[in-house]
Amino acid sequence: MEDINLDILPIDGERMLKELADGNMVIARSKNDFLYIIDSDDAYHLFSHTAGSPEGGMNQFPKDEKNTAIINKIADLADSMFVAGFDKEHELNTVMFTAEEAILSMFPFDDPDNEDKIDFSLPQD
Repeated sequence: MEDINLDILPIDGERMLKELADGNMVIARSKNDFLYIIDSDDAYHLFSHTAGSPEGGMNQFPKDEKNTAIINKIADLADSMFVAGFDKEHELNTVMFTAEEAILSMFPFDDPDNEDKIDFSLPQD
């Protein structure tokens, strides 16, 4: 596993944007769905994964005013937020896997049929 610095992040869109600007990964969790966000190459890169699933999704959006407002609103949809600092040389998939395993070990959730679940899946082009 990769060494990452994982911390709980307040559910605050402005703080989330600051963490992204600082080069950290922000992780939004809704039940067992995870959305990983990084700010790189003047774009927002989003990776979605449902715990226990072998598959996930990914997408990227230009870092403009409209998309920044959308990213800011993600905090309003999340049950919890986390920030991960990591060495940029690390493989992103490994960083996301390590973060997800750590979050699930500290804050497990086992109700996949919960009606209040928010789906973070990304639209496919």
